[in-house]
Amino acid sequence: MAPYLPESGAVGGGSPYSEGGALYGLGLIHANHGEGIKQFLHENLQNTNAEVIQHGACLGLGLAALGTGDEEIYEDVKNVLYTDSAVAGEAAGISMGLLMVGTASEKASEMLAYADDTQHEKIIRGLSLGIALTVYGREAEADFLIEQMTRDQDPILRYGGMYALALAYRGTANNKAIHQLLHFAVLDVCDDVRRTAVLALGFVLYSEPEQTPRIVSLLSKSYNPHVCYDAALAVGISCAGTGLIEAISLLEPLTSDVVDFVCQGALIAMAMGMIQTNESCDSRVGTFRRQLEKIILDKHEDMMNKMGAILASGILDAGGRNVSIRLLSKTKHDKIAAVVGLAVFSQFWYWYPLLYFVSLAFSPTAFIGLNYDLKVAQFEFLSNAKHSLFEYPRPTTPPTSISAVKIPTAVLSTAAKAKSRAKKDAEHKGTLEKLSSDDASSPSVSTKSSKSIEKDANAMQLDTALEKKVEPELSYGILTNPARVVPAQEKHVRFLEGTRYVPIKLAPSGFVLLKDLQPSKVEVLALCDTSTTAPPNAARTGVTSTRQQVSGSSAMAVDDEPQLPQAFEYGG
Repeated sequence: MAPYLPESGAVGGGSPYSEGGALYGLGLIHANHGEGIKQFLHENLQNTNAEVIQHGACLGLGLAALGTGDEEIYEDVKNVLYTDSAVAGEAAGISMGLLMVGTASEKASEMLAYADDTQHEKIIRGLSLGIALTVYGREAEADFLIEQMTRDQDPILRYGGMYALALAYRGTANNKAIHQLLHFAVLDVCDDVRRTAVLALGFVLYSEPEQTPRIVSLLSKSYNPHVCYDAALAVGISCAGTGLIEAISLLEPLTSDVVDFVCQGALIAMAMGMIQTNESCDSRVGTFRRQLEKIILDKHEDMMNKMGAILASGILDAGGRNVSIRLLSKTKHDKIAAVVGLAVFSQFWYWYPLLYFVSLAFSPTAFIGLNYDLKVAQFEFLSNAKHSLFEYPRPTTPPTSISAVKIPTAVLSTAAKAKSRAKKDAEHKGTLEKLSSDDASSPSVSTKSSKSIEKDANAMQLDTALEKKVEPELSYGILTNPARVVPAQEKHVRFLEGTRYVPIKLAPSGFVLLKDLQPSKVEVLALCDTSTTAPPNAARTGVTSTRQQVSGSSAMAVDDEPQLPQAFEYGG
């Protein structure tokens, strides 16, 4: 990132767009754990008046200081808001919400007051989302603020009220919240408010994903394309990573909708639902991947459809197919960063770079067993299910060559008649010659026929023998620590009897602390600091999955890596 970041003391050193984007990217990298980078971002925010750089610095700072409620940062971001710059003010509104996530702070009233005063729609929208973030998880405590926003004459503030309802009652499946959202989804006069009310259902219901397709099924068939669009996204958010059959069945028709943005939303939602699902679990996964490839490669495809297909493809293959979207932890507590990430991600309707917030929702899907010294110990455990159910999805193979399409040559009627007559004469002549040759060599024909029959019989016996040699797939697989373990596979994970290591607390995936039952023996580590080893992705699920002991002979030492080239100046 260094070449793109603002240089201290430099005036006009680089493009403000690349510098603002770099600060935003730095915040994404350090989202929710940015103690080491907050000061740098804070200084860059204080030392610039360029609204584009302020925009990136505000977003980066909000991400790095997510939920900290830092008063000093809040005041500096508020000063950017009060400049009344539309571009920087929108990011400042979102950043204030990120800083104050779940605090139910009185500052929400201050933000609401400024939203009533300003004339910039961008600032009002940023503040609306920011206010919604402050009431995250507060449920009934947020009702008064929600009432204020949902009764406002400004549709943008009512739009923010839908997000406030979504985040205040996230994952609760609260009947009152669902009733309110359905009311606004049907009766509000603004398409944006109706659309967001439907989207909010996905956040309220993500703890009970089976309910969402049933509740939004009628909305997905609405005459209003805005409602259909967010009905798809609501299902995608609520059923993310589940591979739920009902959800995929509801979304499938929408991926071919005549309205471009409905198709875009359905493609993104399908990818969210199908992430880390392969064709062995649902045959529609392969069909969907081929559909995405076709849309992406088609030069005449609508741009919104193509963008949806590219995003969907990226979500399906996110993290090298080693991450999933998870809004709940293993203990059924909501993951704040993931929920907030998807809430801001949905704002890409207005500004595309907010798409990158989806990365906050990704969770690694791996089992990594750690010993007393927090090192990765080598041992094996059991996946009590078929390997094919949880293997990596098969990649689609693009065509190797493009054959030219031949245009049929025009044929005159007289030429066709002459050709037909000549063909009949040739067939008649061939028949007469065949009859005469058969009469002359009938014994040899009989011999040839018997030999041919014998050859065919031998070939059939060989094929049958080969078919018998194919062994059926085993109903279990042995995995070696660390290993890829997808969410659907977690319930099948078992620890072998007599193994050296057992988990201190039973956990089917993630970082698992192990108890060594044979501490007197020398430990063999799967990964160590002195060698370059395969990443956890390499320990793929399989029936005969094994890993060699990492040592100087089995892996290239870091010191053996080629040196980087010397710095040089390019004068082109």
